[in-house]
Amino acid sequence: MPKWEIHNKWAEKLGLPTEISNFVNQLSDFPEQSQAFREFCERRGAEIIMQLVQRCDFDRIMRIPKYLQVVFAREKGSEYLSAWYLHYALDYIRMAPALTPREVLNRIEERFEPCRELETIKKFVLENAEEIVRDCRA
Repeated sequence: MPKWEIHNKWAEKLGLPTEISNFVNQLSDFPEQSQAFREFCERRGAEIIMQLVQRCDFDRIMRIPKYLQVVFAREKGSEYLSAWYLHYALDYIRMAPALTPREVLNRIEERFEPCRELETIKKFVLENAEEIVRDCRA
């Protein structure tokens, strides 16, 4: 994974507050340490999982921890959701050096529900792809 300094750099370039970027960094990399996320999972986790089971959405069931993070970030607000998608994209770019940024974004889009925040992140990453790749894969 890229260092949090890289995540914060790109979040700042996107116009996201460092406070939100740091919150999402912690949530993404150490979700078990986030009291707010743990409380969210205790309060809403079973309901969300049951909805996935009822819809037979087995793809999302296999990704429950990340899916819960997305729902949690969405409830906190648009900036948190944007920061979460940016963090996830940067991590994925780092972990999949054989894929282009566009291929990474296509895979992310397949995994999560379409939304304005994801569209913003896709556009931002593609516009800055060369420098992002240098930062994430250095």
